[in-house]
Amino acid sequence: MVMREVVMQAGQGWKVVGLATPLAKAQLGETLAGLIRIEGTLFCTINGNISVNGTATPVFPNAAVLLQCGSGNTVVASSITNNSTGRFTILLDTSVFPVSSVLNNCRLLANTTLATCNVSLGTGLLSSSLQYIRNTVQGLVTIADLLPLGFKLIT
Repeated sequence: MVMREVVMQAGQGWKVVGLATPLAKAQLGETLAGLIRIEGTLFCTINGNISVNGTATPVFPNAAVLLQCGSGNTVVASSITNNSTGRFTILLDTSVFPVSSVLNNCRLLANTTLATCNVSLGTGLLSSSLQYIRNTVQGLVTIADLLPLGFKLIT
């Protein structure tokens, strides 16, 4: 940021009486902050997705959904699915987690075994990469909306 001194001549010399800085983006009506919102619904199926044949698909209540990033699968955020809807939401600050980095280096992991919601589904876990959907603006905040690309069974 460039600062400009505002000076006045006072008696023997010049004196600094203030500093001027360029307008911040918020003062110009542009957005300042950025968030990533990862939302989805986890279903109690062998692939965590809704049934393709249109039959009623039960949700996966109380499942821990983790966001893992990097080669070490470091957990950077988590959410617990809602009891009745199976929905989860994870929010991230884009100044810490750039959107491109999350898309290329992170995955969702449902860290609760499928047997928890249906014993016949076994003890596997569900994992999904992410896809970018759109940006939305709420006030001064730009939100990048990401969704699971499609959960898959991992053992």
